[in-house]
Amino acid sequence: MEQNIYTEEEMYWSRGGNTGTLPDRITPSQVNILADGEIFVFGSNFQGRHMGGAARVAQEKYGAVWGIGEGLQGRSYAIPTMEGLENLAPAVQRFTSFARQHRELKFFVTAIGCGIAGYKAEEIAPMFLEAARLPNVFLPISFWKVILDMYNKESNSPNVAQKVLDTCSYMHKFAAPEWNHRQDSVLFDSLDAEQQWQLGILLGVISPGKEAPHCKSLPAVLQGEILSTLMLV
Repeated sequence: MEQNIYTEEEMYWSRGGNTGTLPDRITPSQVNILADGEIFVFGSNFQGRHMGGAARVAQEKYGAVWGIGEGLQGRSYAIPTMEGLENLAPAVQRFTSFARQHRELKFFVTAIGCGIAGYKAEEIAPMFLEAARLPNVFLPISFWKVILDMYNKESNSPNVAQKVLDTCSYMHKFAAPEWNHRQDSVLFDSLDAEQQWQLGILLGVISPGKEAPHCKSLPAVLQGEILSTLMLV
């Protein structure tokens, strides 16, 4: 039976490494099969000429349509990569919006732009910063390394947490009852563990001097306490 193929490094990361802090949403080196609801994301061109690389795989196996250069096609999603970075960036933004709106689907993003298009992961990966926060988006390990390096160099978690707090506070005051606890929860769930931790500090749930745990997600009890306090602002 055909299976997806992971390298040893990809397997290590997909299991969280030995610290439990590495991302586990890793696109395998070879995507040979897709389960129901899984989507193969590949690099294309405006003309939709799926002649080689992942594009050819998408056409032969996952329903990509010749002549269509962007968007969902069968069990694949095309992102045009051959028309310059200035056109690629907004295409990635459109993909991110699509993935956010379709949480029922799981997207396996290949190393788009890093094959025939000739770009490096350092040029493409930053475009997927927002997509990387979505639980239904899987990225190649080369992209994750760039993204994690960016996070480590300049964490914006306190700023993100403050924006969430400001948004919820405003909406509670001026948009109730349309904005309710469900919207709070959706916004809270979009945060990663570090951002939730910073939000807990802002809300007074967590002591500012306490060291954040090295984990992919905060304990459910602590998450519940932070969210409950957020709902009262």
